[in-house]
Amino acid sequence: MTLPTTTPYDADRAAYSREALARIALCSQAVSTARTASVLVATRNDVDTGPGGRASEALSLVRLAECALTRAVVYERERGASWEDIGRYLELGPAEAEERFAPALARWEEALETPRRLDPTGRKIVTLLPAGAYDPKGAVRSLDLWARQHLYINDRHPVSGGLSDSPAPHDLEGRIRLGDVRRFLEQLSGYVGQYGDDLAWDEIARGLEPTDDSVAAWYTHTLEGSMHLVRVRLAHARPHDSYEAVEPDTVSVVVTGSDDSALSLRVDTLLDVFGVGR
Repeated sequence: MTLPTTTPYDADRAAYSREALARIALCSQAVSTARTASVLVATRNDVDTGPGGRASEALSLVRLAECALTRAVVYERERGASWEDIGRYLELGPAEAEERFAPALARWEEALETPRRLDPTGRKIVTLLPAGAYDPKGAVRSLDLWARQHLYINDRHPVSGGLSDSPAPHDLEGRIRLGDVRRFLEQLSGYVGQYGDDLAWDEIARGLEPTDDSVAAWYTHTLEGSMHLVRVRLAHARPHDSYEAVEPDTVSVVVTGSDDSALSLRVDTLLDVFGVGR
């Protein structure tokens, strides 16, 4: 097996600074840690874990927290913190802090240069970058949704909005097959509270026909229901450069206006269900 010289997310990573990539990796690790911590909250299924089971889950939490600490140190170094700054909070001397986290920083540097490699068998591709930093665009969208669901803050972009030197926060977007566009819109119209024969599919099909996302030629359709109002931008997906591969009969979709976190989660799920290349 020959390892490709490019990855599907090279352009997305290039749009983010090293500092932002490190922060996204920390965000992703924090979510993994929080999800594991939540397992220890409910008591109903204690009997199902067996003797020592909860201690095992707590140990997993500790290990994830250690990973979060490592990701935090990498991020702090990327944003210019000195070893003295870091050591002060970890109750370590500067040299001791550097010695402890130097291997993790070396792995981070290597992964930035070589995001993937073949495993020893030569048959499997191994991702070296930590979760989130490999596919930052997808990770940021998922993290924004997770934060809106669990942190209960009035911010549509609680993660992407604060990243330094990164692309502007984006709305929910993806690519779906041309034959699935109608079903996607019908499902979304139900979510916003627009029912009956209000989809106006013939008009949408005519508007979609001349579109091309590579030259920003989009068609916009508004879905206004009893509960929400969203705008759906549609365009035939084309390669934006010579490195981008686009499946035939694919449509780019951008959904704006989903201020409600529950609706945003539903839209994201729809884009996953109908998605191509996500």
